[in-house]
Amino acid sequence: MDMRRNPVTFRRFHGKRGLTIILALFAGGADLCVAENLQTLVNRLFQGKVGAAIVSDPHTGRILALWNPEIAFKQAYTPGSTAKLVASAAALEEYRISPSETIMCRRVPRLLGEPFHCSHPPVAQPYDLATALANSCNYFFSELSTRLSSPTLAHWYAAFGFAAGGEDGSPGEVQISDKPREKALATLGEQGVTATPAQVLSAYSAIASGGRVYHLILPGQRKAPSLEREVPLRKSTLDILTTGLRACVEEGSCHAAAVPGVSVAGKTGTAPALDGSRVTHAWFVGFAPADAPEVALVVFLKRGTGGNDAAPLAAKILKQCFALRKPTP
Repeated sequence: MDMRRNPVTFRRFHGKRGLTIILALFAGGADLCVAENLQTLVNRLFQGKVGAAIVSDPHTGRILALWNPEIAFKQAYTPGSTAKLVASAAALEEYRISPSETIMCRRVPRLLGEPFHCSHPPVAQPYDLATALANSCNYFFSELSTRLSSPTLAHWYAAFGFAAGGEDGSPGEVQISDKPREKALATLGEQGVTATPAQVLSAYSAIASGGRVYHLILPGQRKAPSLEREVPLRKSTLDILTTGLRACVEEGSCHAAAVPGVSVAGKTGTAPALDGSRVTHAWFVGFAPADAPEVALVVFLKRGTGGNDAAPLAAKILKQCFALRKPTP
């Protein structure tokens, strides 16, 4: 049984290239994902792609579907705009910005220049933090970086589990310079920070579970859920972050991850490859339903963009997750 006293059964399947897949099938709670069918879908969606995906229950850490554990747990990449969650939480918790304070987007961040111009449509009204997160406004977050010291930003990256290491020796690093430009890039997740898909998922799971992060449990592992850490966030901070992430999917830069009848909260990221090439990697990470999360997921693809490549895959996975759920009014 799991921690909710739901029966658990295990099935073993043999995939291509000698891979063995073990599925944990739950009789309650997160079973709405119909784990066997979900894993089949994930396998099909990722055929021919280089990347990783994890679908989990944020309240237990149990993995419901997994693609490419080597990349998911052992390889670290620049997180791109998914990291804006951390700067948002840091600024709110450290009282560096109020929820109602606004900043007018000037399109081109003064610290970073034209290469980091905002990709969202031009706006006539200034953004508050939630709407800046929803629209992934580079100008807003570059300005926000001037209010956060390097040690403060590094502290909050650590609090969310970036470069956490751990028993499995997970890679990833957080090295934030005091120089204004480099600090702004770290705030945008473009430089000075790398993380595995599993670490990025855990950061967003903290929002889904009210600040509690559970150790991820691989399919087939007969482990009881165990708390990994707690991220010290006020309820007001959790509410603002969730509002921004939900708006990101409903009307912002993550709209391709929307699922009819399900409120999804999440964030895309398009991040530069570490080899100095012009290749970008694609991210989507989030949870659903936004107001009462049952599922968290991360999708990572080598080569692509978050909005065009990772978010549509996430939508297909979430649609399967809630296939047996009646649409919300």
